[in-house]
Amino acid sequence: MINTVFLVGFMGSGKSEVGRLLADHLDWSFVDLDEEISKKAGCSIPEIFEKEGEPGFRKRERDCLLEFMEKTEAVISCGGGIVTVPENLRDLISQPGSFCLQVTPEEVWKRIGQDPNRPMLQAENPQQRIRDLLASRAPLYAEFPNQVKTENFRTSEVVETLLSELRK
Repeated sequence: MINTVFLVGFMGSGKSEVGRLLADHLDWSFVDLDEEISKKAGCSIPEIFEKEGEPGFRKRERDCLLEFMEKTEAVISCGGGIVTVPENLRDLISQPGSFCLQVTPEEVWKRIGQDPNRPMLQAENPQQRIRDLLASRAPLYAEFPNQVKTENFRTSEVVETLLSELRK
């Protein structure tokens, strides 16, 4: 029986929105790792990136993931780049309740655009940055056996798909 769900996928794939609704349906707790990292650091994700760079953020992310790996009856939304750390990828793939939410670069742009709270998108050409980041991470996301498309689906439909998978 799966008693923890991990949601991975690119930024804007719907991990937080889907995760909150899924947790409500299961009557489980919801954890957004980025929110937890920010809370523990006492500052925003962009501030962590500014002060510590991506390596500092990834270290905090790893520590936070390890803290929540043993949590039960929880839906855990992971940051889009968590898979870039090999240990995180290995640990998440090993969890039977891990799901990768799929999204296209065009959909990401529609959903989050030039959100200033997305430090990875602070670039001269954010649309190209989305395409480049997604292309570089696609092979990592592809390693997850449980793939769920989110584009052209309402949040409730994605949640129904996940619930159906969890019942199997």
